[in-house]
Amino acid sequence: MSRFSQFRAGAVAAIPVILGYIPVGIAYGIMALNSGLSPWQTMNLSLFVYTGAGQMATARMIGMQTAYAVILLTVTLMNLRHLIMSTVVMEKLRSLPLFRRIGLSFFITDETFAVFSLEDEERPSGWYFFGLGLCSWLSWNVGTLLGVIGSAFLPEAISASLAISLSAMFIALVVPRMKKSVRICLLVALTALLSWLFRLFLDSSLSTICSILLASWLGTYFIPKEDLQ
Repeated sequence: MSRFSQFRAGAVAAIPVILGYIPVGIAYGIMALNSGLSPWQTMNLSLFVYTGAGQMATARMIGMQTAYAVILLTVTLMNLRHLIMSTVVMEKLRSLPLFRRIGLSFFITDETFAVFSLEDEERPSGWYFFGLGLCSWLSWNVGTLLGVIGSAFLPEAISASLAISLSAMFIALVVPRMKKSVRICLLVALTALLSWLFRLFLDSSLSTICSILLASWLGTYFIPKEDLQ
């Protein structure tokens, strides 16, 4: 496949992510403005930080005049799971030069990771992931812009209802692969259970990391490789 064909395939694969990102971006834009951020600050968080939950937490903490050091530490802990996702994605892109992998790492989110990791082994490439990541990032910023524009006439209750679309979209990405294997279904259920148990003792970020690591380790023992193809 040519580079353009690979990029286009990634862009097409991003469509489910785009459908989820735009409404959630709108919700973030409205919430950030209601928390006291300026339109410029709201857009900059989407352009350069690009982490949905982290952006919302940042906006709320800025609105409460939280110390910047606390904000930085909180967002860092919330996004520690990216260490795991980056390891998986970069392993698939290990043939690329280091500087290209560093650039592409900016586009790694829960959703782009889910789409990319579920692709067949022959599909993933640097240009494919660039198309997937760039289109997803653009849609998030389009959603943020629409939220900034629409904040004047859309109430915050509407923005809160839009946020559920991201969870629905993520479920839609995972369920088709679960339908192919009972063992994968069991692993997903186990991961959810472990996450709930860990959350009784740890914060949400650490509980996510611990549940993913433990479930992944257990999965290597009872899920055959052909179920992951």
